[in-house]
Amino acid sequence: MMTRLMVVLGLCVLLLGGLPATADEPRLSSISAAARDVAPGTRTCFSGSAPGDTRLRPCEYGSRGPRLVLIGDSHLRALSPAFRRLAQERKVRVTLLIRSRCGWSTRVIKNPFPWVRDDCQAWRANVTRYLRRQRDVAAVVTNHRSSTMPGTRAQRGPDTVKAWRPALRRGIPVIAISDSANWVLTRPSPLDCLRRNPHHRQWGNCADRTANVMWFDWTAPTVALARKQYGRTAAFRISMRGRYCPQRTCRVVTPRGQIMFRDRQHLTATYTRSLAPFFERRLRRIGVLDS
Repeated sequence: MMTRLMVVLGLCVLLLGGLPATADEPRLSSISAAARDVAPGTRTCFSGSAPGDTRLRPCEYGSRGPRLVLIGDSHLRALSPAFRRLAQERKVRVTLLIRSRCGWSTRVIKNPFPWVRDDCQAWRANVTRYLRRQRDVAAVVTNHRSSTMPGTRAQRGPDTVKAWRPALRRGIPVIAISDSANWVLTRPSPLDCLRRNPHHRQWGNCADRTANVMWFDWTAPTVALARKQYGRTAAFRISMRGRYCPQRTCRVVTPRGQIMFRDRQHLTATYTRSLAPFFERRLRRIGVLDS
């Protein structure tokens, strides 16, 4: 009887790809689950879907640790589960300020609808006023889609640093996280590709070269300029290229079998939650958390 039980357990391990993950580790994910895996608890603070609503709707997480203010668009919303996990572990406090299609910069976004552009500018002005009133911010963390703002690479840095000034002038460091891969210009989408390539030996067929899906990294010129103007400890970059695209290949499934994307450009909440230890190490290296 014991021998038969061990055989059954062994088969289960082989079928699942390993022992069951804990709640804080990446889990095997179905394609349908991945498509619905939006950052939980953020609907109330995510605006921009209808015209005229430019209010800030902060989401607050955590009760202990240094306070981080996270500012960005839907790409930062996708990353927020990592920081929410750190808040749940009582390592940081998090204030989340997010808006659809509205990265934190002064450069006007590209969008065919005038209200999207104008409301984004009004929301940004509210972010500026909000930051000026805050007195306990350890750092501002920002991330946004790379392709929404026009202009040359040289222009992108100055216009974004202008938005950062309310923090930089008060000595609050800004931490810019580089963007994830984007399959908007390629086909099929990551999930459609996985539907066509369901076996783990086929997952590599859905990967793509970094040059094809990892666009201009706006964080590099912006952080360089902020440091030039305000000092070396004024701004920091967290490059995600090696994490998302090891060996210059952007993958859509982790080696553990976790689906990374819920659509062509947004990461799944379960995957980004697994990035919490990575971000914790970077925050300690920067000095926001005690080492």
